[in-house]
Amino acid sequence: MSPPPRIAAAQLSHETNRFSSVPTDIAAFQAAGVAFGQDAITSGTGTNSAFGGFVTGAARNGFELCPILSVWATPSGVVTAETIFTLSDQLVRGIETLRNQGPLAGVLLALHGAMVTEIDDDGDGYVLERVRRTVGPGIPVVATLDLHANISTRMVAAADVLIGYETYPHVDMAARAEEACDLMARLLSGEIEPVSALQTPSMLPTSQRMMTNQDPMRSLIALAHAAERDPRVLNVTVAGGFPPADVPEAGLSVLVTTDGEPDLAATIARSIAEEAWRRRADFLGGVTSRAEVGQILHAIPNERDSSSKPLVLVDIGDNPWTGSPGDSVEILRLLLDERTDGAAVALVVDPAVVRKARVAGVGARITDDLGGKTDALHGLPLKVEAEVRLLTNGRYVNAGPMMAGIPVDLGQSAVLRCRHIGTSDSEQAVDVIVTTRAETPIDLNVFRSHGIEPTALRIIGLKGKGHFRAAFEPIASDVILFEGPGISGADLSRLPFTHIRRPIWPLDDL
Repeated sequence: MSPPPRIAAAQLSHETNRFSSVPTDIAAFQAAGVAFGQDAITSGTGTNSAFGGFVTGAARNGFELCPILSVWATPSGVVTAETIFTLSDQLVRGIETLRNQGPLAGVLLALHGAMVTEIDDDGDGYVLERVRRTVGPGIPVVATLDLHANISTRMVAAADVLIGYETYPHVDMAARAEEACDLMARLLSGEIEPVSALQTPSMLPTSQRMMTNQDPMRSLIALAHAAERDPRVLNVTVAGGFPPADVPEAGLSVLVTTDGEPDLAATIARSIAEEAWRRRADFLGGVTSRAEVGQILHAIPNERDSSSKPLVLVDIGDNPWTGSPGDSVEILRLLLDERTDGAAVALVVDPAVVRKARVAGVGARITDDLGGKTDALHGLPLKVEAEVRLLTNGRYVNAGPMMAGIPVDLGQSAVLRCRHIGTSDSEQAVDVIVTTRAETPIDLNVFRSHGIEPTALRIIGLKGKGHFRAAFEPIASDVILFEGPGISGADLSRLPFTHIRRPIWPLDDL
């Protein structure tokens, strides 16, 4: 009996916001967690993650999975040259070591598709090209991508197959990685000869209305699934793109991979891209004005009953998973100005205030300027008087459905019951989770790990864009998006683009 195919596997993922003032260095990746070798399998097994999918898919297809590294960082600014050199060198050396130990049949990669680095604006293209040069043309390379990838021709040329997530929120990370394993098995058997066609219409949609259970994205994904019913079609990826990367490839794209049928791939890609263009206006809107938010807050009943569900209020202008720093206090300012109670906010990044709270201790009162310290783009600090309600290490594990089983580390954190300066204890206050590190709150455990039951609240305040919906929408009476100041909102005219292709909708009249 021949030995099982040895398949190298690695994750190297970052979604880069070029407008962030926070460069992404090696410490940023280390803070999110780096797993090398077998630790990548140990940490990924049983999780709804790309590496979890690689583990499951490899077992099903009889592969010997050879993990190299699994690493990602919270979206932030451009990845430094030292960082991309270090991580890609580790990846390439890992592949070379595996090849020296015996035959290597293929490479599985979990990438994002919107990484920008100091040495190459197409960071994912750079990584794929390094891998391809290392293994040569005869070893299959199959990679998964985020739904918000900016897919480039370089990426397509360097890989045999690229497979994008099909859900937003991304609850199919593991499923798409398993699909990558299945296609890898067909490649190794010689059953298929993938060819791909990429279409990139001149549109730059933002993601607040990109959820795949709602139109227009629902219809585009349905077209992709319909095309995949043809046995000649191996995969259809519809990627919404990531505008703040500010690269020429930024924007919606359609990538179709067929079994040796280039004309069919081009026809399908063009058809879906044309439909996306026709539906482009449906990506706009979905954001509530500040005045309307105030009216909605005042209309919420003061008394809760057993059937009451909280209102979920989301600031899309300071979304850490779009590269914002997470230290805006606009959502807290809004809630305090509207004199709301029964509200809690996740989260505000402010390590200095956390340190002050830890020195003061639980039950103490502190006064400080909260948030607004990273840059001038996300609003001013807010002077608050706060009671320290709880101190934690900021660690919890996602319950899911998105990224179920994945640990989160917010760093040392504090729950502060905040009021405007000079208000009395009888007046409304808002509980705020203040953290050391920035993460987008996508899971109910962000509250539960800090002693707050989200289902018991009248108002849940979040930073986000769409990923929060997987966990929070089922418990919500309604979801309201508003756009505070910042670099991650829906109003692209606020961003000083210099590298995207022009003209492009909606920035230009096309």
